[in-house]
Amino acid sequence: MRRRSLRLRLLVTFGLGAFVLSSMFASLTYFGVRHALVSDRQQTDLKQAAVNAALVRNTLYSSPLEIGNLLNSIQSATASNMLVQTHHQWLSKSQGAATEDVPNEIIATVDSGYATAQTLVVNGKVIFVVGIPIPAVETQVFEVFQLSNLEHTLKMLLEVLGLGAALTTLIGIAGGLWASRRAVRPLEEVSEAAALIAQGELSTRLVVTRADVEVQQLTKSFNAMVSQLVERLERDARFASDVSHELRSPLTTLATTASVLQQHREELSPAGQESLNLLLADLSIFQSLVEDLLEMARSDAGATPLVIETVQVVELVRQSVRSGARRHGLSEPPVDVASDVNDPFIKVDRRRFERVITNLIDNAHRYANGAVAVRITRLDGQVAVNIDDAGPGVDPEERERVFERFFRGRAAHDRGIARGTGLGLALVRDHVRIFGGSISISESPEGGARFQILLPLVSEVAT
Repeated sequence: MRRRSLRLRLLVTFGLGAFVLSSMFASLTYFGVRHALVSDRQQTDLKQAAVNAALVRNTLYSSPLEIGNLLNSIQSATASNMLVQTHHQWLSKSQGAATEDVPNEIIATVDSGYATAQTLVVNGKVIFVVGIPIPAVETQVFEVFQLSNLEHTLKMLLEVLGLGAALTTLIGIAGGLWASRRAVRPLEEVSEAAALIAQGELSTRLVVTRADVEVQQLTKSFNAMVSQLVERLERDARFASDVSHELRSPLTTLATTASVLQQHREELSPAGQESLNLLLADLSIFQSLVEDLLEMARSDAGATPLVIETVQVVELVRQSVRSGARRHGLSEPPVDVASDVNDPFIKVDRRRFERVITNLIDNAHRYANGAVAVRITRLDGQVAVNIDDAGPGVDPEERERVFERFFRGRAAHDRGIARGTGLGLALVRDHVRIFGGSISISESPEGGARFQILLPLVSEVAT
């Protein structure tokens, strides 16, 4: 499963955290203020309703005919609607008052002698209805308070809090972006530097800046680790180079002695001739091993400079195949060029590319009954050089391991078959990577193994 990036997770965490916290704060603020405002308004309206009911009772005692004027006066002073009911008949009401605003449940409750108050939504408007019984005159007084202004205030409060929550979320996202950049940037620099080092840029180092203490410590530790790694690689490369150089003199002596013995082969006994054959075979492997070790040591230490040229791939492959076949005294495999190739250009070191083809042809000869053909095709915007052999193929489990140094598979345990040094294919992969390409193993159309080299194309010839 693909993992999300650390930067994205930090950004989401900050943004989501700001959204949740701002939403919780806005919700608590809104409901708290709403409860306070509504409760305060209801308490005020209840007190006002009690005062107004007393006025109605006194007016009914003293001047019943003035009840209408009283209700209109109360409406003007308190912005509420008054309704008076006696013996289930509406006695009077203020201007604009509607009996439909008072539900039957409230009327029944007040008629039973109980005062009540309820907040209702009638025709899309929020109202607060207070019902007060006046048993002395067998009358019920209902007062309807409009809460539209309060609802408008609460709506504006909700919009402001929502806008504040959105702004806080944006600030949280901006903070997450800033924090993620500050936290992830050092990791990206370490990753980029590690990638360059893996590609062979051993001089790459991180720059110590005025960053946080932790970042400075990471930078210093990384640079120290790389320096120790480079020092060890150089020491190992020098050791391999020195050992190889020291072996060349006795190896030359052994080769000369073996050549002399070969000239007098007929004078030896059958056992001596068999021993001479084993000596010559192992001496050949020894010579290849020393040569490969020298080449690998120079490559690891960077002692052999790269001479990168822009060359035509078809002609270069043909020359390399010809040179490799002659070097090992083998028959030259045919070079097949696909119709869509049109002789493109690549950037390589000629000597190292020739060594790549030579090692692959020699590998096919030693382990796979020789190379069948070298085929050049285009593949995904790259040029593919395929070396197909006539062997049994390479086990899928060993297709990656054969490029490891000194890995020879079953050849390492079977002296009855051709043996190599275990370094040839490792050198091939190292050289191909230097060219910016890759090498892989698959099955050839003839049933053997196919070693495929993929190299990037060059659109124009460098001048």
